Amino acid sequence: MPARDPATILYLHTTSEVGGSDVSLVRLVEGLDRTRYRAIVAVPSDGPLVPRLRAAGATVAVMPVLRKLTSRRGWGYLVGYACNFPRALWALRAVIRRERVALVHTNTIHNLYGGPVAWLTGTRHVWHIREIVWQRGWLRRLELWMARHLASRVIVTSDAVAAMFGPSPARPSHLVKVSNGIETDRFCPGASADLREAWGVSAAETLVGMVCRLDVWKGVDVFLEAAARVVADRPQARFVVVGGPVIGLEHYATSLRARATALGLDARMTWTDWQFGPADMPAVHRAIDVLVLASTEPEPFGLVVVEGMASARPVIATAHGGPCEIVVDGVTGVLIPPKHVDALAEAIRSLIDDPVRARAMGEAGRRRAVVEYSSTAYIAGVHRVYADVVGGRA
Repeated sequence: MPARDPATILYLHTTSEVGGSDVSLVRLVEGLDRTRYRAIVAVPSDGPLVPRLRAAGATVAVMPVLRKLTSRRGWGYLVGYACNFPRALWALRAVIRRERVALVHTNTIHNLYGGPVAWLTGTRHVWHIREIVWQRGWLRRLELWMARHLASRVIVTSDAVAAMFGPSPARPSHLVKVSNGIETDRFCPGASADLREAWGVSAAETLVGMVCRLDVWKGVDVFLEAAARVVADRPQARFVVVGGPVIGLEHYATSLRARATALGLDARMTWTDWQFGPADMPAVHRAIDVLVLASTEPEPFGLVVVEGMASARPVIATAHGGPCEIVVDGVTGVLIPPKHVDALAEAIRSLIDDPVRARAMGEAGRRRAVVEYSSTAYIAGVHRVYADVVGGRA
């Protein structure tokens, strides 16, 4: 029989920035079976994500008509979003028809275009939910209702995300969990002496780091308070924050640096801003001795935790959301209560004081990451969903 053309998948994404969900989308596109699937990604603007998607093999459609759904900008923005909604659907409908799209894959819960346009065009729809929606009002209810009723399959990245739909018996029958994954051959044990030297960190010092956007809920303020307690009695401790401000929250990043100064941390703290991109992250993790995730709100997954574990680094993470599934407390890392400065400081001290235990945790984390969270397993899980949904085309 003649070979069929690859089925075209239209991915809908809300930003052109580079964060956890964005990198996971790039990994998915990179790993697609090109004999079966062709990728088109629609984004609202040009940005650093676009060249990465193109390099991964996707056709990228920059469509300014696709607006990001957010309640942070107030009711005026939401009214404008609603008024613009029909125009966005019409534009996507044209793409679906012109490109003969077989499947729409929405890559975030905060993109509401996929379900309606798939319904209008009779196209299958996969809704990939990578977030925990904190809003308790109408927006949360709307997004969860649409996911239940306007998707052929709902993919969640963790049990913490699935819990938004209620207890297990109440969850949609078409919901499936596929954990995110990373390239465990790139994120691997080793050392980054050049980076440590650039940061002024000696081999005798223990470098404790956070890798995150400087968003309010990431807990960088908690990290700073804990660091101040640690440096008081552990002179070999050094600290680094790898990441820069979120657009619109530059003032918060400035306040964090001011707080570090007030705490007397300037001589022991390094701030990298946006100096490092996704390609640099393996080297960053190999430069850090202990990785901290201090999020004050539950992480939907916690990709940075997996990256640290794969790099054989012990991880300290707050005990809510995705990290509770990823970190085996006392084996691959330490789980602490959120917003608990003293608990974080004590966890850091314990790993500084017992390097043998820290090394054993890192090695156990590496083994767990390779088995449970490889990009191969992640892509295979999504491929199984596609085969289910597209059917004979797959």
